[in-house]
Formats: sequence, C-alpha cells, structure tokens
Amino acid sequence: MRRYIIIILLLSSLPPWAVINAADLKDGPGDTDVIEIEADRLDVYTNREEAIFTGNVTAIKEDMTLKCKRLQMFYDNSTNKVNYLIASGDVNIVWQGKEGNCNQAKYLLDEKKIILTGDVVIIRGEERISAQIVTIDMVSGYQMAEGQGGKVKIRIETEKETGILRWDR
Repeated sequence: MRRYIIIILLLSSLPPWAVINAADLKDGPGDTDVIEIEADRLDVYTNREEAIFTGNVTAIKEDMTLKCKRLQMFYDNSTNKVNYLIASGDVNIVWQGKEGNCNQAKYLLDEKKIILTGDVVIIRGEERISAQIVTIDMVSGYQMAEGQGGKVKIRIETEKETGILRWDR
C-alpha cells in the first residue's frame, strides 16, 4: 500500500499530461486511451522531460502487457506528448497470442513502431523466432529480424496457418 501512495504522490507532482497523454495514444475505435504503469519507484526529471519507473515494472495497454526492471518515458513539455518508451532489464512482452523476451524494447508512439534488441526470442505456440534485433512496424505490418553477427532463426509450423510472422495492427 505504501508503494502505491508514494507513486500517487510522485504522479501528483507531474503536469496532468506528463504521465500519459491519452489523445496521443489513440489510434482508432479499437484502441484504448490508457496505459497503466505500476512500479516500485518513479523518478521524474522535468528539465530532461523524462520519467523513470524502476523495480517490478508492469505496463498494460489494450491486449499488450510489458514487464521489465526499468521503464523510461520521454515526453515533450511543449507539445504535451509522450514520444517514446524504453524498457530494459529482463523485458517480457505478451500480445496477440505471442510472448517476446529481450534485453531492451523501444516503443515509438508516433511511428507506432517497436524495436526489440538483445537476445530477442518471440514465441507463439510451437513457433519461434530469435534474433538480435526485431523491428515491428504496426502501421505497415512490416517486420525485420537481424542477426547482428549471429543468425536469425525461425521455426514455423508448415501444416497450418502460421502466426509468428503475422502482426495485427
């Protein structure tokens, strides 16, 4: 309970839009206006336009759940917008029937792009893809996996419709 009170007190020191500007996250009728973030600690650096959530971080938006050790939120004081989020430390993302693990994830809100880096593994059922960098463009549906000195590895079920390469928008 004490953890929640501290987070509420810290949040109350932010401008109302600094936590999440819901209008900037809204995509269409299927999108929700809210990202819920819970953590052990929140530090806000107004001059740097940055908020840092640390310790047992969980962020939820629609059907996507992100867990990590640290989440940095970068916002713009002049436009009242959250520009991007960077998750690091044992990053785990669950969405659309897939589970992804990596060292770092960067979510570019305006571009609607997610970049997973460092020992990336994405699993859906028996299918899996592993790489060092996976970029997912949620607008165009384009995905790219890079080995960065290693190989990109993929396992696909050939007898039925594959889902590991499909990213709904």
